Amino acid sequence: MRKSAEVVIIGGGINGCTIAYNLSKENVDVALLEKGSLANGATGRCGGMIWSNQYGLELTKVAISSGERFAELEQELDADLEYERADALTLALPGEEEDFRKAIDLQKSLGVGVEWLEPYEIRKLAPYIDVDNIPVAGGYRVFDHPANASVNPFYAVEALATNAKRLGAEIHTYTEVIGIKVKNGKIESVLTTQGEIKTYIVVNAAGGWSSDVAQMAGMKIPTMPYPHSAAALVTEPLEPLPYFPESSEIWGRQTKNGQIIAGRADYIAPETAPPTKEPGYNTEPSLDYIQHVSKIMQRYIPRLSNVNILRHWGGFFDVTPDALPILGEVDELEGLVLACGCSAHGFCFSQAVGKFITDLIVGREKSKIMERFNLRRFKREYREYPGRWFGGH
Repeated sequence: MRKSAEVVIIGGGINGCTIAYNLSKENVDVALLEKGSLANGATGRCGGMIWSNQYGLELTKVAISSGERFAELEQELDADLEYERADALTLALPGEEEDFRKAIDLQKSLGVGVEWLEPYEIRKLAPYIDVDNIPVAGGYRVFDHPANASVNPFYAVEALATNAKRLGAEIHTYTEVIGIKVKNGKIESVLTTQGEIKTYIVVNAAGGWSSDVAQMAGMKIPTMPYPHSAAALVTEPLEPLPYFPESSEIWGRQTKNGQIIAGRADYIAPETAPPTKEPGYNTEPSLDYIQHVSKIMQRYIPRLSNVNILRHWGGFFDVTPDALPILGEVDELEGLVLACGCSAHGFCFSQAVGKFITDLIVGREKSKIMERFNLRRFKREYREYPGRWFGGH
């Protein structure tokens, strides 16, 4: 391990590896530290999906920007990421039509190809979807846009890390950060199980462990690992479906080899914040979860009733009180840069986040959108809360 680096990145998920690659392209001396294997946290437990239907104008712009960047990565990294742009079909359940039409207008204003569909049009487009039994008020289809795509998260992280190393970065897996030295309000070095690295910039991309990392530097930030009953279940390979119907009940996609990855849509979003469960790192999926998602899938697509489930897993999100990311520098501590708190959108937003953080470090003009997500938006009672933050405090 080197004795010093211009930038030390803590966290080997999609955000950390993206930032490491981007900075390496700018000839910045980078060391990335990961206490386990790459994609060991939320990245390795996500569905690898990019989608444009986000909460509000700013997040929609972030998702579109990230999707456009993902579309370029396979060629740039010279790697198979299993990138696949796909038309998306989202069902509006009873009472949701008004919100869906607003979402359509927003996406259209940003150049996304999207159209409202009546139930009979969904039936014609995808006759295998039981629109009467669900039931649906309608839905919308997003077509031929990079902000609606999927990527294999393991392939993406590995390709980004490999190319970062090719450009001079050091990637240290199974290297745990055990302390951060601070002197006179500035970052001085990072202490690890493999030794000390002197640095003046630390990027906290530690996901569910971001609060722990911040506390090593004497900072409290309002992030927490929020338990999710499970990230996904995976079926046996099936014949291609033109559309996998998503909704406020379920998300999913079909992979290139025909497997369906699906999960319950119970993640925390700005409209459902703040989270109310006590934080934790439990990744054990429950039988109730499998049964719940299976029943929804059968109700939506009856032909899936006899499909075998090959595997399933649990996970957690890195969540903030408002379910929005925390990005950028910290006023109280020079050299600490945050890239965390992305909730269920970490993979989707990663390429935009990587650009925001890279531009900040190399001195380019900061994105106005990123300023919206700075730590300073939180009141002191959130930032000074002793111990872990969770809803109700």
